[in-house]
Amino acid sequence: MNYIAHIHIGCHTQTSLLGNFLGDFVKGSQLQYLPFEIEQGIRLHRSIDVFTDSHPLISELRQNLPRDIRRMAGVIIDIYFDYLLMQTWNDYSSTDFNKVFTQFYQQLEQFSLPNNSHFNKQAERLKTHQWLNEYIHIETCYRAFLSIENRLNNRIIFADKAQSFILKHGEQLESSFEQFYPECLDHGLQFVQSYDPS
Repeated sequence: MNYIAHIHIGCHTQTSLLGNFLGDFVKGSQLQYLPFEIEQGIRLHRSIDVFTDSHPLISELRQNLPRDIRRMAGVIIDIYFDYLLMQTWNDYSSTDFNKVFTQFYQQLEQFSLPNNSHFNKQAERLKTHQWLNEYIHIETCYRAFLSIENRLNNRIIFADKAQSFILKHGEQLESSFEQFYPECLDHGLQFVQSYDPS
């Protein structure tokens, strides 16, 4: 799952929005130096990623992608699922996404990882431009694909084919998301209920 889904799962499970976001940036298993709520969110993020990567519906979607861009399948599906979540947000949350994002930006403003340049760059972009709610528009997915291409110095060209795949297989993607995401939320709740940091 991508940024918005992880933040939403934080809201759904009443865990740290920032902690759930940080799972893409904090490495290693020794997280005791972090506040409890941040550590819990990171571990929830990682559990969600494992659940997602091993889910049969996600595996099927990956196999349907053209072979030459299949290595980017996880990125493509994650980003498009963020768009689908924004489209159906009220089906999964009673809290408006703008309110959730405002809380997330406030948490982000008060946190730092001094020696993590990857996090610091992305955090600065998020704080400056506050673009999460732009995922309500499908065009944002395509811009995200192009941005990733640029960050990879165009070593992998996938944006155009990813866009074509989404346009052609939109119904299948939506159906898979509708089946998968409630299971993902249930997994998140089960993780939190059984979480033992010791």
